[in-house]
Amino acid sequence: MSVSRLGFIILGAAKPSEWETFGKDILGVMANTNEAGGVFLKIDDHPFRVMVSENEQDELLSMVWEVDGIEAYEEISAKLSQAGHKVEPGSEADAEKRCVSKFFRSTDPAGNNFEVYHKRTNVGNLFQSPLDVKEFVTGDMGMGHVVVPAPNLDETRDFYETFLGLQLSDDLTMPGAGEGAPDMRIYFFHANNPRHHSLALFNLPIPSKIVHFMFEVTSVDEVGKCLDRVNAANMQLMASLGRHCNDNMLSFYVFGPGGIPVEYGYDGLQIDFETYEPTVSTVADHWGHLYNMP
Repeated sequence: MSVSRLGFIILGAAKPSEWETFGKDILGVMANTNEAGGVFLKIDDHPFRVMVSENEQDELLSMVWEVDGIEAYEEISAKLSQAGHKVEPGSEADAEKRCVSKFFRSTDPAGNNFEVYHKRTNVGNLFQSPLDVKEFVTGDMGMGHVVVPAPNLDETRDFYETFLGLQLSDDLTMPGAGEGAPDMRIYFFHANNPRHHSLALFNLPIPSKIVHFMFEVTSVDEVGKCLDRVNAANMQLMASLGRHCNDNMLSFYVFGPGGIPVEYGYDGLQIDFETYEPTVSTVADHWGHLYNMP
């Protein structure tokens, strides 16, 4: 039994309001702030795909996975519990805030928090971009993907394969950034949908608990127009425009509020995983993606 898609993510931010401005003016998403100061980024008919809560540090608070059917939800919960992993049922109030019918919290072996939910509520409201972005690629494939640190890489890989049913798409190894730096290794995993990967695990520690998250649009022009907005606002890129080898994504990376990177891309690979064989890679990009790490 597998999770079906990445439903949304929860970020913590010292200044949540900066995500509302960044979302509307740069990414072209709908964004609003609630009475508690939390910010919600909406990119489709779901109520939101990113929830930002006030927090001392700018960091990923949780990845939130969706399953199709209560049977899958209960099976994953039971499997985690029986193996001795923490499973904390969410309260009705927290479920209402997340716009889900039911959810539980847990943590992977690398210390990354995640949640699993069954059935999103308040779905069906119109998405209308303030910058006329036509649409984002979501639907059955979820919000996009997220990459998180896992220095205990193989242990964490085994956890996601065993308990959440994610399966490997690509195993990428690259030389470290600088003389004497350790090699960088990334495992890419797909959920039960055609997106090349919904989760990736990075073998080095990251203080913010997130390497990046990705939104996908439906044309290269939308990527170019967003890049123009980034440059006009003098925002710092984490990586220039380029195209990845493993998932074919044409994208760039920008540092969002609090230094959290966002990948904005187009043309991601969709795969029939019934016949797909996982790949092993040593080259990340066909071209571009010149990295500028702080």
